[in-house]
Amino acid sequence: MAHLKRKQVTGMNAHYVYYPLDYFLKVQQNAGFQTIELLGAAPHFLMDYTGFEDTGEIRKKVEDHGLKIVAFTPECAAYHFLLCSPDPAFHKRSMEYFKQGIKAAGELGAEIMPISCLGGTWDEDPKATYERAVKSLAELGPVAAENGVTLAVETACPEQARIINTLSELERLYKDVNHPGVKVALDTAAMGVAGETPRQWFETFGKEIVHCHFTDGRPYGHLVWGDGLYPLDRYIQVLNDFHYEGYLSQKITDGHYLDDPEAADLRNFRAFEPYFVD
Repeated sequence: MAHLKRKQVTGMNAHYVYYPLDYFLKVQQNAGFQTIELLGAAPHFLMDYTGFEDTGEIRKKVEDHGLKIVAFTPECAAYHFLLCSPDPAFHKRSMEYFKQGIKAAGELGAEIMPISCLGGTWDEDPKATYERAVKSLAELGPVAAENGVTLAVETACPEQARIINTLSELERLYKDVNHPGVKVALDTAAMGVAGETPRQWFETFGKEIVHCHFTDGRPYGHLVWGDGLYPLDRYIQVLNDFHYEGYLSQKITDGHYLDDPEAADLRNFRAFEPYFVD
């Protein structure tokens, strides 16, 4: 039977935007999570391209609830800060923002910082956007290494970006960046939209996959397991087959979970319980 360690299933605060951080942490503790991925966005964590709030206070709150931050994701889909913006001043501010995110991740004790190649405009030549993505990640890689953090690049749906939508595109990007501080993240929603499977991803990248946004989908939507069409048992078996020991962040983003994120997380965590071996 497919199996997981309990600590691998990681809670995330993306669907708690109408609740305070303390509420999110209490729910994660009560649900049974041991690890979390923290989305660096209001109202839970304040940061911009000039700095960020006291990480010591946040880390203590998390640890007081018996939790550990294993991944930190500065908001990278909003228009404020985008990795591939073609405007020079906008791009410079965005790069400073992501460098602040890396520093915050290190101070929070996070091992991983997921990131996406968003920001190219629809009228721009995709080749130019791609080149900017390569240069940006090559610049951020050494900063990540200096702070003990690994960048984990994931694909995006076509509605979010015109580049890095598929496994093959990410494989090319990964080779072109070629920095040990830059690895790969598998997002099951983007994967499903591209018509791909977890097995294809692990056959391509293997141990270079250091993080997963591992949610159900139809294939669109980062859904609670059981609300989509993905075969959870089969997907976990693929993880076992390739000896994946990283984290499976529950990046729940569909709007209908915003009203009662606690119920969503409790139901979601129960879906994993038959697979836990510790």
